[in-house]
Amino acid sequence: MNCLAGFLLSWAAFVSSAAETAAPAQIAEPEPPLTAQFWVPRAQLSAAELIGLPEYCAGTYRWPELPYAVGVDDRGMVTNAEARSAEYLRSGDITLTGDVVVRRGNRTLKADRISLNRNTMIGRADAGVQVEEEAFIARGVSGEMNLNTSASQMDKAQFLYKEQNEKTIRGEAEQVAQLENRDLEVTRVNFTSCEPGNQTWEISARSLTIEEDSIFGTARDAVLRIGDVPILYTPYLSFPVSDERKSGWLFPALAYSDNDGMDIAIPYYLNLAENYDATIIPRWIQDRGLGVETEFRTLSNWQETTVSGAFLPEDDIYNGIYAKDDWDDLERQGLVTGDFDPADRWLLAMDHRGRIGRVRTVVDYTAVSDRDYFRDLGTTLKISSQRELERRGEALMDVGNLSLRLWAQRFDRTDDIPRDDYQRLPELAANYRSELPGPFEFSLGATASRWDRDNEDLIGLEKVVGNRYHVDPRVSLPFYRTWGFFKATAGYRYTQYDLDDTEGLFDDEPDRSIGLGSVDTGLYFDRDLSWFDTPLVQTLEPRLFYLYQENEDQSELPRFDVSQLTFQFNQLFRDNRFAGLDRIGDANQLSTAVTSRFLKPSTGREVFRASVGTIVYFEDREVTIVGNPTDDDREDTSQIAAELAATFGNWRLTGSMLYDPHDSDVDEGGGFLQYRTDNDHIFNVGYRYRSDDDVDQTDVSFIWPVSTRYSLIGRWNYDVESGRTIEGLGGIEYNNCCWQVRVVGRRFIDSPSAREIVDTEAEIGAFVQVVFKGLAGVGTKIESLLEKSVRGYRSEK
Repeated sequence: MNCLAGFLLSWAAFVSSAAETAAPAQIAEPEPPLTAQFWVPRAQLSAAELIGLPEYCAGTYRWPELPYAVGVDDRGMVTNAEARSAEYLRSGDITLTGDVVVRRGNRTLKADRISLNRNTMIGRADAGVQVEEEAFIARGVSGEMNLNTSASQMDKAQFLYKEQNEKTIRGEAEQVAQLENRDLEVTRVNFTSCEPGNQTWEISARSLTIEEDSIFGTARDAVLRIGDVPILYTPYLSFPVSDERKSGWLFPALAYSDNDGMDIAIPYYLNLAENYDATIIPRWIQDRGLGVETEFRTLSNWQETTVSGAFLPEDDIYNGIYAKDDWDDLERQGLVTGDFDPADRWLLAMDHRGRIGRVRTVVDYTAVSDRDYFRDLGTTLKISSQRELERRGEALMDVGNLSLRLWAQRFDRTDDIPRDDYQRLPELAANYRSELPGPFEFSLGATASRWDRDNEDLIGLEKVVGNRYHVDPRVSLPFYRTWGFFKATAGYRYTQYDLDDTEGLFDDEPDRSIGLGSVDTGLYFDRDLSWFDTPLVQTLEPRLFYLYQENEDQSELPRFDVSQLTFQFNQLFRDNRFAGLDRIGDANQLSTAVTSRFLKPSTGREVFRASVGTIVYFEDREVTIVGNPTDDDREDTSQIAAELAATFGNWRLTGSMLYDPHDSDVDEGGGFLQYRTDNDHIFNVGYRYRSDDDVDQTDVSFIWPVSTRYSLIGRWNYDVESGRTIEGLGGIEYNNCCWQVRVVGRRFIDSPSAREIVDTEAEIGAFVQVVFKGLAGVGTKIESLLEKSVRGYRSEK
C-alpha cells in the first residue's frame, strides 16, 4: 500500500524554506549515462520481455544475467579479478589497470583502475567505478568497495534500484553507500521511476534509505516536483519498494461537487500486526465541515472482519431533516421558524465472515444517522449506498442431513417511505433431508421466528406483531437419467401465529394448512454441429412442471416478510408466486418451457442459451398480498417469459422479455451487451423497460483507449420516461510508465425512487486522480466511482 508522510504546505512557506532544504542535487554525471547501458527501447525487446509490459511503456531495463540464484549467500566464495595489467607492491597492495572486473557471487565491480589493500580487502577507484548486484547498479566518479563484506561507497553517482514489485528507481546523488547488511544509504539525491528522458515527476531529498528486504524506502527533507515545479514538501517521505503494507499517510482523495464544494480526505494507514490493520481518514468538506472516517480490519484462521465508522459533527448545511437551501426556502414561505440547527452525521458498519468447526457466522450491519446520509456525503469506505440498509447476524451449522440457521435481520430505509420494515428478532430455521425405503426421498423444513417494529402510528394489519411457526414436510419420487428426469412431490404446509396488537380486529392465534403436489419432468436432446468451423453441441430441453396447491383465505394473516415476486423465466418452476411465508399462493397450473443451449464439447462450457416458457392456469388465483384479485389473476395463461445469454470471446450478451399475449404488448424487457478484455478495454450498452414502474432507460458506459496513452471514460444513463439523464459521466485518462492522471466530471440524479426523477435536482461533481507510479496516487475516490458506473470495472488494489 502506497504511503506518504506529510501535508501540503502553503506555496509561500514552501518556496521560502522547504524547497531550499531539498534543492535538486547537482551531479557531475559520468559519461555515458548509466541508463543508456541498461535501458532497452520497446522495439529492441524480445517477445518474452514484452510479456506483461503495457503498450504505453517505451521500453524497460535489461538487468545483467546472474551467475547464481537470486539471494545466494556468497560468504566463502572466491573473489575473482580480471584486468589488462596488475602491479604488486611490496606493501602487499595491488593496483589493477584496464577493464578491471572483480566478481564475487552475484556482485560485480567494474573500473578502469583499482587500488586494492590486501590487508583490508578494500578496493579504491578514482577514475570511474560501477557496481552491479541483483537489484542494484551504481556508477560513480570515484568510490571504494570492501571485497570481503561487499560494502561499497560511490561519490557523484548514478544508480538503478529494482524494487520487489519490479518497478525500477533511477537516480543521481552526491554519495551512494551500500552497507555490510546491504542497506542502501544515499545522500543529496534526486530519483524517479520515470523512463529515461522523462522527468514528469521527481523526488529531491537530503537523504534516502532503503533497508534490505524492506517494504518501504524512506526519504528525509523531500520535495516532490512535477517537471520543474515543486508541489509537495515533507520532512519524511515513505514510498513503496514492495507490494506489502506499512503504516503511514496515504495520498489524499480529492473531489468537488456544486453542493458541497471541495471534498478532501487524507487517510493514515496503521499496519498494527500481520493479521489486523486500521485506516483513519480525516475528511474536510468545504461547505459541511471537518469529520473523520475509520476502518479496522482483522483476519484470522476462523474469521475475517471489517468494522467501519464515520462522524461529521454539526453539518453546516443539514439539520437532520432539511438541507440549508430547502430550509431557507421554507423560511421565506413562513413554513418553518427558528434557527437552523446543524445536525451530527454518522455511519457505523460491520462486515464479518467466520467459521468455527461446523458453525459459520455472518454479520452484515450498516447504520446511518439519517436517510439522506449517502445522498449527501457518500463515503470513502468500502460501503455501498442502498435504499435499505441491512442489519443481519446469523449462525449456520450443517450436521449430516440437518442444516440449522439462527439469524436476526432488520432493514433501515434511506428513501422517503416513512414506514419501517418488520424486524426478524430472531428466526431459527431447520432443514432435514433423508432417503426413504425404495426410491422415495423425504424433506422437512421448519422455522420459528419473532417479528416486531415500531407500530405506534400504524393501524390494522400494519400494526400487528408477533411470532410465526411453520413446518413443511415433503415426500418426493425422483428419477434422473442422461436423457431426462422426472420428480413427483407431495407436501403439507402448516403455519401457526401468536400475534400481538391485533386490537380485537383479528384472531390472535390464526393458523393455515395447505396441501400441495407437483410433477416436474423434462427431456434432453442433443446434436453435434459446426459454427464457423467450431465444433459445438446443441441441446433441446423441453420441460413441464405441474403444480397443485390448495386455496385458503389468508387475507387476515399478517404481512411480516411477504412480497410479490417479479415474474420472470425461473418463476415458472417455483411452488409459490410470493416471497416469504405469510402468503402461499393457490395453484392449479402447468408450466411449459423449452431451453436450447450451444456447448463446447471439449469443456462443456456454455456458449449460448435461449429459453422461453409460460404457465397455463386451470383455475383463477384467489390469494393476494392485499385486496381483491386483479384481472391478471383471472387470465388463463401467464405472460410469456423469455431469456437468453451468449458468450463469444470477450463479448457477453444477456437479455430477457415478458410478453403479454392478452394485450399483445411487452410488459418488461431488456438487454445488456458487454465487451471486456481488461480494465482498460470495457464497453457496455444496455436497455431496460418495465411498464408497471414506468422504467424506460438506456445505459452506455465505457473505458476505451483512443491512442497508446490516452483513454476515454464515459457513462450515459438516460431515462426515456422523464426525458432526463440519470447519470452522465465523462473523463479522460493519460497513462505512461511514469504516471497516470484521470479527470472525470459527473452529473447525476440521486433520487429515492424512479418515480421522483422528474422532481429531483441534479448534482454536479468533478474528480481528479493522479498516480505517480512507484510512489503513490492522489484522488483514489475515482476507483469506487468507476466500479459503480462502469459495469465490469474492478479496482486494482
